[in-house]
Order: sequence, then structure tokens, then C-alpha cells
Amino acid sequence: GGGCSHEKALLMSFVISKFGLKNTADIGVYRGRSFFPQAIAHQLYSKGMVYGIDPFSNLAAIQNDRIDIKKELDDFLVVTDFQMLYDNVSKIIEDKNFQKSCQLVRKKSSEAALEFKKQNIKFGLVHIDGNHDTKFVIEDVNNYYPLLSEKSFIVLDDISWESVKPAYTILNKEMILIDDFINDENDFALFGKGLSDK
Repeated sequence: GGGCSHEKALLMSFVISKFGLKNTADIGVYRGRSFFPQAIAHQLYSKGMVYGIDPFSNLAAIQNDRIDIKKELDDFLVVTDFQMLYDNVSKIIEDKNFQKSCQLVRKKSSEAALEFKKQNIKFGLVHIDGNHDTKFVIEDVNNYYPLLSEKSFIVLDDISWESVKPAYTILNKEMILIDDFINDENDFALFGKGLSDK
């Protein structure tokens, strides 16, 4: 679990630097493989902040919609120490002095969205890679789409999963589909909002 290809990490980093995005959201931090590339891009280019949203909780990580791999998903939860993951990511932030370019938000994404709304925080990029059950992926789309800035992007993970396809359909109606990235290393889509057609 928690994989992020070099291509995906570089793509998000490029988008942050190219468009000078000030705030980005990484839903589903896990080991930080998509979180830290954004932090580095903010540190080097945009001087912005990535908010890593993850409750780091076994309960929140339970997934039921993929019946075909339900046993593997359940076994993963048994052997995963989410407190240790949170501590490890926190230590990297401290050791690498990333405090000015990234912040962990240890809450469910729905709870975090309410806080961002109260604080009037808008995002130039949202990476949706949390719980993959249909209910929660659609919830993330519905909660974070209104928090997008005028020119912005959404990266939706695991678009080949049947449980994710309804969220893909919603985003395809609301945003510009820039590209699908499906190969041996990738399974995600990049959507854009407020971009020129040129």
C-alpha cells in the first residue's frame, strides 16, 4: 500500500512549480510518497504548503467495495501500525525541516474539509487517494471541489477500480480531463479547472 510512482510524483511537482500553486491537499498520506514530493516542490518553487490529510486509523482504512481483494485489504489492516506510520511521517517532516512547506492534518478528509472551509483555504491541487470505497471517493470529490481555487487540478487515484469510476464520471463532467495515466506503474487521472483551451 501507499505506492506513488516517480511519474506521478514528478507530475504533481511540475504542476505545483509551473502554476505556482500555493496550497495543495494530499488525501491519504500513508507513508508520504505523494505528500513529500509536493512538499519539496513547494519548498523549492511556490513557497506554498501541502496539507497531508489522513486520520492514520485502522477503522477509517476499512474498505468493503472491492470484494475480489477484500481478504488482502483486511489482512493489510491487521499488519499495519498506523500510529507508527504517523510517527514516521512526522519525523521526516522534522528531520528535513519541511515545517514551512507541509502540514499533517490527522483527521478524516470530510472533517478536514470543514476546517478548510472555515479558514477559507483554497487549493490549487487536490490528490484524492484515501479510502477507495465509492461513498468516500465521491464524498472527497464533493467536499473538495468547492475548495478548489480558480485555476486548479485534481489527481484521482486508481481510476480503473469500479468503486472509483463514479467519482471519475463526476469529475469528467465538472472539469477538463487532461489525461489518464494507466500503465504498469500508474493508474490515475489528471483533471484541470479554469484552464485556457489554448
